[in-house]
Amino acid sequence: MPEQHESDSRVRRRQDLVAARRHRRRGAIAVAVSLIVIVGLALGGWFTLKKLRAEHKPTYRTYRVTVPEGLTLKATAEKFAAATSGSITAARFIEATRSGGYKYSFLEGAPAGNLEGYLFPNTYEVTSQTTARQAVDMMLKSFGRETDDLDWSRAAALGVSRYQVVIAASIIEKEVKFAEERPLVASVIYNRLKKNMKLGMCSTVLYALGEWKPKLSITDTQVDSPYNTYRIDGLPPGPICNPGFESISAALNPAATNYIFFLVTSADGHQSFTADSKQFEQWKAEQDRKQ
Repeated sequence: MPEQHESDSRVRRRQDLVAARRHRRRGAIAVAVSLIVIVGLALGGWFTLKKLRAEHKPTYRTYRVTVPEGLTLKATAEKFAAATSGSITAARFIEATRSGGYKYSFLEGAPAGNLEGYLFPNTYEVTSQTTARQAVDMMLKSFGRETDDLDWSRAAALGVSRYQVVIAASIIEKEVKFAEERPLVASVIYNRLKKNMKLGMCSTVLYALGEWKPKLSITDTQVDSPYNTYRIDGLPPGPICNPGFESISAALNPAATNYIFFLVTSADGHQSFTADSKQFEQWKAEQDRKQ
């Protein structure tokens, strides 16, 4: 019977071994399944989170705003409003120009809250997240960058301040159609200032009126405004538009002439210049007859 007992023991041990292996195998499978479930849940969560982020990711629209030379502050604000589909409204843009706090050395001498003349003509790229103040700051940075190489010390030699150079440049911008005439108009401005003559610039009256007219009436030239250079002495108190580089350069580098009169005398907009009042009146009468 001892042999039978030994045989039974071996059978039980073998059965226990098989059971242990089966248990370990089941345990391993359970662990593997658990890992698969955990990884699946993690991946599923990651993909869900990624999808949610993609769905809720803020979208930015990009706009290109081209601001030509000679626009007023108000027209510049309207240009931004139109080009950005109202993302930057004209009202907010104008408010941003008046809010102050812009720290640029070239603004020294300019009255607080008036950036007319310094919103540099250029093409700007903004997004739907760009604020009006950021847009204004971009234009001011452009002014500083584009005009930095000009010899601003010439202002003193011309008998004006740096701010008055910008004022003169804004008049040149509005009075001139052809680039080669800018230094000539600049010379007329400074020659008149030296002679204590009224500037008599139509562009300043139009700024005072707030509207464009092909020709001014006598009544128009009598409008009561500090920008009416038919009535005031010297330069107006501020720029009448935002001039480009060529006009600013001309205001710093006027031609050496004795001209004190100029008038459009050709159909394409070219102007004639003279120091002779009789010649000027003759040209004026000729142009009046054509109209």
